[in-house]
Amino acid sequence: MKAWLFDYYPPNNTIEFRSSDDLELIYEALSSDQPMIQEWSALTVDFEDTGRPADILNRFNGALVISKKVKDILEQQSIEQIEFLPILTDAGEAYYILHVLNIIDCIDTETSKVRMVHGDTNQFDEYSLVLHAEALEQQHMFRIKYPQKERTLPYIYVSDSLQDMLSASIVGYQLVEIWDSEFSWKEKEEEHERMSKEIDKSLMTFFDFEQAKKFARKNKGKMVFSGKWAIKADKDKQIWLGNLQLDGSYSWMVPSYYPPVLLGLRWGIVEKRDTWFSRLGKGFTR
Repeated sequence: MKAWLFDYYPPNNTIEFRSSDDLELIYEALSSDQPMIQEWSALTVDFEDTGRPADILNRFNGALVISKKVKDILEQQSIEQIEFLPILTDAGEAYYILHVLNIIDCIDTETSKVRMVHGDTNQFDEYSLVLHAEALEQQHMFRIKYPQKERTLPYIYVSDSLQDMLSASIVGYQLVEIWDSEFSWKEKEEEHERMSKEIDKSLMTFFDFEQAKKFARKNKGKMVFSGKWAIKADKDKQIWLGNLQLDGSYSWMVPSYYPPVLLGLRWGIVEKRDTWFSRLGKGFTR
């Protein structure tokens, strides 16, 4: 059994609330597990067309802005304890706020990864949770209750079966595996570290970070690597930053800034592709 974090993907088309007052009210209201549809009055939002279509257009305090396509899929699957709050745009298409009322107390506080300790309260790493499997039986879309202070994690989560259906049907989204009942976060970290070391072993023709960016811009389609990180340039010579995933692919984004840790790393290109692939032991998306 797995749980997947369902989210929007920032480089794609998005929406923003036109009024800051509306946004403040929405943030407060969406934290609740109480239905809002009876009192709901459709609010106006601005649609930002980036040229990258999306069916998930933003996230507000644990609620997602979705297209009609996503709404239709969820209705066809008879997903319970959710509601669709219509919003108004000038885009000529129907969009909704997906409000999930199903909040589950399922974090295993003994074995989940602690990110930091604040006073006498543990703050857990939201991507390295251990969940109680029995609490998630037959739960296809839900939010997760945080163990302290009666708060809820600001994300929507879906089951394996719903993840499969959504990923096969929609565009412009993220589905991130955050828990696997048969593969702990510790085992994932160990495997990730092994893969990163294998990449570093295969590097040649080394660069510092500035040189690595110049190489990527001069060699469109070529990737430059450093451990779990990679960079590449698109046709407009814009730099994309990749983070190695456990399936051997990369999660890509156009960074608004470069994390300082990247600046001191040693970067390089890999040796022959077949040799590197066989040693890494995993497929790789380029």
